[in-house]
Amino acid sequence: MISAVVGLSAVTVEGVAAQDFDAVLAAPDDTDLNLDFARRAADAGDLNGAAGALERVLIADPNRHSARLMYAVILYRLDDLQGARDQLDLLEPATLTPLQRAEATRYRARIERSRSSTRFSGSLSAALTYEDDAAGALTTQFDSIFAPPVSEAGGAAVFTARFNVAQDLDGAYAAFASIGGYDRSTLDDIDGDVRRGDVEAGLSYVRRLNSWKVSAVARVLDLLDDPYMREVGVKAQARWRTSNATTLSVSGEAVSQTFDEPGVDALALIIGGDRDGWRYDFNVGMTHRLDARSSVGVSAGWQDKQADYEPFGYSGPGVQARYDTTTRRGQYLAISGGIQWLDYDAPDPVFIGFGAPAREDVRSWARVAVGAPISAFTAAGATGDWRQDVGIEGALTYGARDSLAPLADYDSWGAELRLTWRFGAAN
Repeated sequence: MISAVVGLSAVTVEGVAAQDFDAVLAAPDDTDLNLDFARRAADAGDLNGAAGALERVLIADPNRHSARLMYAVILYRLDDLQGARDQLDLLEPATLTPLQRAEATRYRARIERSRSSTRFSGSLSAALTYEDDAAGALTTQFDSIFAPPVSEAGGAAVFTARFNVAQDLDGAYAAFASIGGYDRSTLDDIDGDVRRGDVEAGLSYVRRLNSWKVSAVARVLDLLDDPYMREVGVKAQARWRTSNATTLSVSGEAVSQTFDEPGVDALALIIGGDRDGWRYDFNVGMTHRLDARSSVGVSAGWQDKQADYEPFGYSGPGVQARYDTTTRRGQYLAISGGIQWLDYDAPDPVFIGFGAPAREDVRSWARVAVGAPISAFTAAGATGDWRQDVGIEGALTYGARDSLAPLADYDSWGAELRLTWRFGAAN
């Protein structure tokens, strides 16, 4: 649960059992029993049940300020912004702890941002990375076929930025736009600089149990300080919350890719084409909350890359999985990984060699990260200010590409240290 519940004793959450609800019905005026039930219900995702229990507590004890603050947060999560604001108004003359006052102020600001028809949010991050095969990792990501680099360790400074804006329309609809950037500058002699940028704009629909969005996207990628690829297309995503714990999702993307590869382009008229063509992605996934602070997610998908020069085209399935767990202070552990199997459309006599079979790749990756907001390192574990929005993270990474000979296999272990600031309506 979020830090606004500071002042209520911690409990171990294993769901809201039926006998708990029966006990509450048998003793509706027992404030401690109702508080315990409210905590369990909120942690289990039963926000309506938690709100009902907190209402009973406040009827019996209107000066239970910690319970009223928790009630305001629950109403905010239920999207009852006016109700949440009314509860915070009642807390204005009350004597609160410094942390409770900071949380009340923080949620009042959230409510004002949420009530606005125009919302802004975003994130900035800076990281130092190290890979024991930085050159091979670059090849793994961007499919170099000319003079594959030798294995070489190296580090890099990485900066990312994301800015979002949403404008409410009628009902649950909103128009949105997002712009992002990524810059990786090597700190060693390895020529591995990468820069990416993207723009997305579209329409979204959000309700508590389901949502969807459709958008147009454009992306640019510069590799080794030269233009490399441009993408333009459309994407769509839909989510359904089937229970308090489980959400299903489906997504798809279709983009036209244009590559700037002078060596390939010089031969295009002779070999009948280049790497340009459409790329299609389709994924289905599920996330499931194991308990109040832990969740797992799995997804499976199919990718199809078309190319004017048929041997550059490929298709195949992929799977991904993720596990996340957090503490009350906000410290977290995130484990993720995936694997993709790609079969190329035809043998490549030009760039791989006559007689070589059609290329087959197995690409895999994994990441283990631990992190926390800066507020987690204070005595109370929460601050109610900017320190809850700034986090530090350390991670171990792995990436690999296994290909049929004569293409070289690559794999690289790495480490990251990252500082991230999230701001705006999303907080």
